[in-house]
Amino acid sequence: MICIIALPVFLILGIFSLKYRMLAKESFECVFRTITFRKCHSKLDQRIKSRVTGHILKYHPGAARFFFKNFGILSWIFTVLMVVSFVYSAIGIYNYAAYGNCNGPGSTAFCIFNPAGNEASGRINALANCTEPINTYSPLNKSATENGPES
Repeated sequence: MICIIALPVFLILGIFSLKYRMLAKESFECVFRTITFRKCHSKLDQRIKSRVTGHILKYHPGAARFFFKNFGILSWIFTVLMVVSFVYSAIGIYNYAAYGNCNGPGSTAFCIFNPAGNEASGRINALANCTEPINTYSPLNKSATENGPES
């Protein structure tokens, strides 16, 4: 199940390095086989498990033992968390594009995409309000109609 998490990570890192492109290819094959209820042949999950356990083992052997024994459960937990975070991020981005905030119509709650907090600053809402005329009046630049014709 860790292959599902590894796939987007290795796809992004594969842009910059051939090593990660090969790992992305392996993780794609593993994800495809996992989706079709077959066992993964690449042993990518075991390599990830051993590397992470080795790094944890340097600092805390008890935590490494716990991680090694419960790797399957932890990978399922992280996979579910990743999917849930993608869903909530997509909902927030849709709400920001449609309503100018992350939380839906009429909400005044904080939005990470709009830290100023005003609803009209959403990109689509700002473009939708372009029908109003622009006020170009400035006290320093008075128009000729206010001063009258100059002679």
